[in-house]
Amino acid sequence: MHLNFEGNQLISGNLIYNFYEKDKNEGSIVGQLKGDTLFADYTFTSEGVLSVREVVFLKEGNNYIEGFGETVDDNKGKVKFKDKKKLIFDGKLVLAKTACK
Repeated sequence: MHLNFEGNQLISGNLIYNFYEKDKNEGSIVGQLKGDTLFADYTFTSEGVLSVREVVFLKEGNNYIEGFGETVDDNKGKVKFKDKKKLIFDGKLVLAKTACK
């Protein structure tokens, strides 16, 4: 994940998921940092299909912990969290700060 902020506004960024034996997802991320939580829309392609889904990350130091919860399709082409108050940040997916190549 690469993020470019202007104040608390995430004006641009890139996010790539490349899990072992899973389809690679690669795309852009735009959103807003509210306190220690980044709420964003992730527009990505996977297997040639363009999709949009809401993502959320809890910022802890230089790390971002991805939050998970029940999702719904808004029937407008976007998958959103059903109830943001029930998001779980269990630490199973932590993105640590590293030097960019």
